[in-house]
Amino acid sequence: MAIDHPNGNPLPPPDQDRREEVLPCGRDVGTVYDHLTRGGGLDDHELSCPHCRGAAAEFAPVLQATELLRDEPAEPPPGFVESIMARIHATRSRGWRLPLPAEHPLHLAITEHAAATVLAAAASEVAGVTVDRCHFPEHGDPTRLQINLTLRQRTPVSLIVERVRKAVRTAARRQLGLELRTIDVRVDDIHL
Repeated sequence: MAIDHPNGNPLPPPDQDRREEVLPCGRDVGTVYDHLTRGGGLDDHELSCPHCRGAAAEFAPVLQATELLRDEPAEPPPGFVESIMARIHATRSRGWRLPLPAEHPLHLAITEHAAATVLAAAASEVAGVTVDRCHFPEHGDPTRLQINLTLRQRTPVSLIVERVRKAVRTAARRQLGLELRTIDVRVDDIHL
């Protein structure tokens, strides 16, 4: 089943290069496109041929948009670079392994990402808390955790932070066998 282009010409198969699409005059569309984009403009045949002019007209909106975008300076939105770097760090840290307590001669470890996921889930159980980020800031140190939160209720911040610390410390001990010395809690936002 062939699907026709709005101008009546059949579309080339998806795997066919546009250079192989030949106009009724014998000129391939890729050549017309190259002449438009390489700065030389259309040649004498293309200027006088209705098929080549029609192909050039189909390219015009895309070429105009491309030119406008090229002339417009692109500035990343505020915080874009920091967001990308945080994602790179988070992806890289997924492979870090934290040692877990195990009886000799066994060696037991968990990825930092998996351990942080368990602890973030525990913090999320505290009413009014959304975990924005949870990670072990020191590579290979399972005793220090940093957790970033958004709070959603009017309970005093200090009270919620203590509840989070208690829930996380309990989950670390019971579920992972870890003793956290430090739990750095950062409140990023409060929604009342």
